Amino acid sequence: MVFDKLKKLTGDKPLVPAAPAAPAGQAPDKKTIYRNRYNFGVNFGSQFVLEKFIFDKFFVDNTGTELEAITAYIKQNGADNTQKDLEAHWSGFATDDDWNWLKSKGVKAVRLPIGYWHVNGGSFASGTPFASIAGVYKNAWNHIKDVVNKAKDNEIGVLVDLHAVPGGANTGDHSGQKLDKPEFWSNKNYQQIAIQALEFIANEFKDQENVVGLQIVNEIDFDNNPSNQQEYYRKATKHIRQIDGNIPIIISDGWWPDQYVKWINENEQNLNNQSVGLVIDDHVYRCFSDADKAKSPEQIIKDLDGDVLTNLSGPADIIVGEYSLVLDGESWNKTSGDRAQLVHQYGNELSRIFAERASTGTYFWTLKFEHGDGGEWGFYPSVNSGAIPAHPTGLSKVPTEDEFNSILNNELNQHSSYWDGQNPNEKYEHWRYQEGFTSAWVDSQSFGQFNGSKIGRLSAWKSARRAEHIQNRGNSNFIWEWEQGFDKAISIFSQVAFQ
Repeated sequence: MVFDKLKKLTGDKPLVPAAPAAPAGQAPDKKTIYRNRYNFGVNFGSQFVLEKFIFDKFFVDNTGTELEAITAYIKQNGADNTQKDLEAHWSGFATDDDWNWLKSKGVKAVRLPIGYWHVNGGSFASGTPFASIAGVYKNAWNHIKDVVNKAKDNEIGVLVDLHAVPGGANTGDHSGQKLDKPEFWSNKNYQQIAIQALEFIANEFKDQENVVGLQIVNEIDFDNNPSNQQEYYRKATKHIRQIDGNIPIIISDGWWPDQYVKWINENEQNLNNQSVGLVIDDHVYRCFSDADKAKSPEQIIKDLDGDVLTNLSGPADIIVGEYSLVLDGESWNKTSGDRAQLVHQYGNELSRIFAERASTGTYFWTLKFEHGDGGEWGFYPSVNSGAIPAHPTGLSKVPTEDEFNSILNNELNQHSSYWDGQNPNEKYEHWRYQEGFTSAWVDSQSFGQFNGSKIGRLSAWKSARRAEHIQNRGNSNFIWEWEQGFDKAISIFSQVAFQ
């Protein structure tokens, strides 16, 4: 049976197009807004995929990964008590006070890292190292659904992140087991298990309005020729799309975002510019590499503008799925500046850059810790200090129709005058600029009325509205005018409505 499924996967074709992100001829409903807004968010690190430095309760006998830890915990306490303690941890991780605080700070989504062993009560652990302890996870999926429902009660989205895949996409402890090298990419059976788990997740949440995306892997290693990774992306995408046509599918960038910007653009060009619905996940840390440790905090801050999501070769939807305010001690040793002030400056500069370049949102690592507040790893102190600015919870101003008309006329006149001056003999189609501007403005209002949401996933959203415009008004060499109007309205609405 497994062989037959593997044979079916081998014949998969390149990336398939997604269903349009925006509903043609309609205002977006709440589910559409959840899936397409800019999500200011945070990770629920170590709620499900356990990490020792965040919550260490289960890491007995000097264990370092979840597989080691839970195996040892079962030996000490028995399987029934281990299951009971795990479920108490899962259910007690985020309290009503936590959810209320998140909503009050304008958090629009949480990223929920899970392991394949949590999915459907451990049923996907068969044939993997977690098989021997899968029984303690038999109710894990119910707890995952509880998180999604609790988030929905607070009008917060959930990015479901298959953080740990069988055999590991990398050698980090967050893969759940100790690894000398990632085994996932060379093991077709492991890939099949992951894809089956993703199919299950997609089917479970296809009607859940606040699931904002499905991440199919976390932090793949850098690879100059990532053929195995891209083949897995193709397979997983095809199988998910058969269940849910337009859920955002999040892929890891392997620490080289432009490699995947190019890949997505090439695929979409081959599909007559239809969106494939993929979102690239980039992680931004400045505390691990020797190059960063060699810099002072001031230099790191200065360099951000030139080294975060720069030199991208085309449009793409991007999230920063993980970031923190942590700098290494070697960096702090290179300054006499005020630490709190520099952390504030660092966080604000990151936030500014992300807002400009990561159109689909950000997720801080991480929400909370078993001991203390996490300091510069912690979302609570980072937001409460203003180092990470809170986001709007509503429109600060609702533009009137007269204000819209005045802005539109002014922008249209400027656009028309400029281009007519460039070539007075050209038969421009400035009406397309007006229609693009109006389309984006109306959508922006719809988003803004839902708790101060902004359009994110701009590449997919714009692609859908552009296709709708062409369907209604015909193609042309002047579609770029529609695009300029669309982009301008997005920018101006944010300035006017979020003062």
